[in-house]
Amino acid sequence: MSGREKTDCKDPADHWKHLCQLRREGKEQEFKDLMEDPGHTCLNCNAVAKYAKNLCNPSPFAKI
Repeated sequence: MSGREKTDCKDPADHWKHLCQLRREGKEQEFKDLMEDPGHTCLNCNAVAKYAKNLCNPSPFAKI
């Protein structure tokens, strides 16, 4: 075990538009489009997205 605790989805009602769900459904192009110019990362799976609303457990990050 990595010692990292998995956190549940913070917005289960809108889980259908999260990157992990889109990938599960095979919507690769939509998934890729939402990852362009990212500003947030998911604390569950480390995916990155432009908008926090597309992640289960989002956290903003600073671009350098």
